[in-house]
Amino acid sequence: MIKIYQTRLGNLSTSVVVNGVSRRVQFYARDGVNGLFSTADESLQQALERSRGYGRRFTLFEVSRPETPQESYRLVSGIRTWQAARDYLREEPYNLTDDEVSTPALIEQAAERFHLIFTQLKKRRRQ
Repeated sequence: MIKIYQTRLGNLSTSVVVNGVSRRVQFYARDGVNGLFSTADESLQQALERSRGYGRRFTLFEVSRPETPQESYRLVSGIRTWQAARDYLREEPYNLTDDEVSTPALIEQAAERFHLIFTQLKKRRRQ
């Protein structure tokens, strides 16, 4: 998680102790007034929030969590049998060999790898 800190004192430079080591933190202000500093380092975040200047000279402005990429799946209709699914995966652009799609389990693994969902194919039973 990335935390962004803000100061209204322009370009502010301050030091905090992180794990026994003094670290310099620089707030940059494009407009000469609102300085920003961001970090994903959790130990630095904790040190900033424990420092004397927190709440006086600078404050927490925003917390942003990196977005997790959404996996998109392609729905494939018209495939009703495992043999048809195997033939589909053997064609362009997948070009899988007979050995790679020789069983329903391998066909399911290949479909998952290529983010495909055969909408009319009945799933095999798990044992």
